[in-house]
Amino acid sequence: MCWGVLGKLVRVDGVEGEVEVGGATIRALIAVEEAKPGDVVLLHAGVVIEKLDRESILANLTVYYDLVKYHYTFNGLSEKEADTKAREDLVKLAQDLGVSPEELLKVMRESEREQEAGASKPESVPESSFSIDYVVQLAETDYLQVMHYTNYVRVCERAFMAMLSSAGISYSKLIHEYGLFIPTVEVSAKIRSPSRLDNTLRVYVWLEEIGRKHLKYRCVVHNLTTGRVAADIEHVAVCTDTAITSSHELPEDIKKALGMLVPGSSSQKQPR
Repeated sequence: MCWGVLGKLVRVDGVEGEVEVGGATIRALIAVEEAKPGDVVLLHAGVVIEKLDRESILANLTVYYDLVKYHYTFNGLSEKEADTKAREDLVKLAQDLGVSPEELLKVMRESEREQEAGASKPESVPESSFSIDYVVQLAETDYLQVMHYTNYVRVCERAFMAMLSSAGISYSKLIHEYGLFIPTVEVSAKIRSPSRLDNTLRVYVWLEEIGRKHLKYRCVVHNLTTGRVAADIEHVAVCTDTAITSSHELPEDIKKALGMLVPGSSSQKQPR
C-alpha cells in the first residue's frame, strides 16, 4: 500500500509550492484547488494530492502511529519501547501540523477501544452477510510489509466468487452453461487502516442491488489481527457475453439464486 506524507503547505507559486515535512522543506506540484499556505496537505511522490480537514488529519495520524510503531519493532525495539517512541514521534508531528497532543491522544484512545473489540463484526456489516477469511501473503505487500491497496480488490473478488458458488452460481457454470460473465465495471474503495504480512482478514460481502443487467455488491474487509476495518469497497458488475462485447439480462433462475445472497435471506449459506 502506498501512503502519502502529511505536511504543511508553506508557499504557493501557481501550480508549484513548498511543503514542510518533519522540518525539511520539499518542493512539490499542487494538484488540488484553492490550496493556500498553512493548509495541512497529503504529499505523495512530489505531488500535493489532498488538502486535509481536522478529522482527516487525526485519522491519518492514527494510521501513522501503526506504521511508525511497526518500523521500530521491525528494527529491534521491544513492543513497549516501540509504543513509547511512536507516540513521541506522533505528538511532535501533530504539534508541527497545529494539532494539540491532547486532541490526538483522545482520538488514539478511541481507536484503541475499537481495536479491543477484536473479531466482532463491524456495525456496517449486515448479520446475514457472507464471509471468508484470508491471510495476507508476502507477495501482496510493499517494502514495509503493508498490503498494497490494489490487493484489497483481489481479495474482495475472491469473496464475491465464493459467495456466488455458495448459491450454486460458480463462474464455470455461468460461462459453460449460460455463456455469460459478470465482470466488475466500477469500484469505489476506501482504505481505512493498514494490513500487514500474516494478518488475518475477514472479508464480508453482500449484494446491495440486483438489477436487470447488473449487480451491486459491497465488501468490508475486517482485519482480525488489529480489530480494525481495513477497507470498505463497493462494486458494480454487469452481465455480459463471454467475449464481453455486449450486456445481457440476468436469467430469471440466476436472479432467483442471487436473491438468496441479499441480506436477510434465510437460505444464505456460509463456507465451512
